[in-house]
Amino acid sequence: MKSRPEYVTSFRDRHGKVRWRFRRKGYATHYFKAPFGTKAFEQEYADCLSAEPPKIGAGRIRPGSVADAIARYYSDNAFRDLRPSTQQVYRGVLERFRSTFGDDPIRALDAQRIARLMNAMRHKPHAAARLRKLLAQLFIIARREKLVPGTFDPVKDTRPPKADSEGYHRWTEAELTQFEDTHPLGTKPRLAFALLLYGAQRSGDVRFLTRTAIAEGRIRLKQSKTTNSVDVPIIVPLSEALQAGPLGDVLVLESRTGTAFTAKGFYNLIKRACIAAGLPHCSAHGLRKSAARRCREAGCSDEEGMAITGHKTVREYRRYAGEASQGSRADAAMAKVMANLSKKVASASNQDAEKAG
Repeated sequence: MKSRPEYVTSFRDRHGKVRWRFRRKGYATHYFKAPFGTKAFEQEYADCLSAEPPKIGAGRIRPGSVADAIARYYSDNAFRDLRPSTQQVYRGVLERFRSTFGDDPIRALDAQRIARLMNAMRHKPHAAARLRKLLAQLFIIARREKLVPGTFDPVKDTRPPKADSEGYHRWTEAELTQFEDTHPLGTKPRLAFALLLYGAQRSGDVRFLTRTAIAEGRIRLKQSKTTNSVDVPIIVPLSEALQAGPLGDVLVLESRTGTAFTAKGFYNLIKRACIAAGLPHCSAHGLRKSAARRCREAGCSDEEGMAITGHKTVREYRRYAGEASQGSRADAAMAKVMANLSKKVASASNQDAEKAG
């Protein structure tokens, strides 16, 4: 988080203690309970940003328009029950969509128009799939609120573009070694690298990992994205990185200002380190995929691997861990064939010996 986020100011109370508050025109003032720079502080800040939008100017929204459906969605439990971080992402997508189509009648978004949108976003398949998912939510609201006929569901007649990429590159063993050779123990990039790879957690959780969360030789935390609780042992390579540091006062990783890294700041830390190591195609999230791959290659069951990564579904875990190579499958199959042949030969030899006896 930045040293002073937007709409946040600090002041000293009558006891001389520094306190922080959220003040935005049209919104209720909020006094933060959590210490500045912590994950709990960012959660409170996200809640403030996701609060009910100001009513001023609400009358300018055209009834039955796309903007009308979006405003109703923001007030619905389908949106309000989401995690604050997810709300921010969805709000960003919908506000960009509203800026172009907000005044259009929601019923004018037929299957043909949505299909054209999907085609125009072929170069961004993941963004297209997210937009289509949110449009489906808008039409649920629109049908319930009678902004469109009860049978009007144009989204189901469309498809998002297929994503050809598997997403973030999964680091190879050679690339992992190359990074470690470039960035020695005792450097911040190496510490971040070790937390991501040997802790197998997301960047968002690593950024807010506190020193108390790594007590007693384990990483214990509740993942911000899935709310899953993980309890991962700190293995030797990670222990060495933690001992070498540099550790922050409160958080394991802290920025130059002594606060948590922003998402962009952490991304830049890892990306610059990757470029310096000659690995510009590698990223922080790819390390988590490498951790899952190592679990698979070690023969861990899906349940064992998921206990480390915190994935909720086997399908998502396997997408991270990757599939065994065709060569490995062929080797295993041929080994079984040869073992079966050897068994048949041995059996035939025993039968011949018995007949000769």
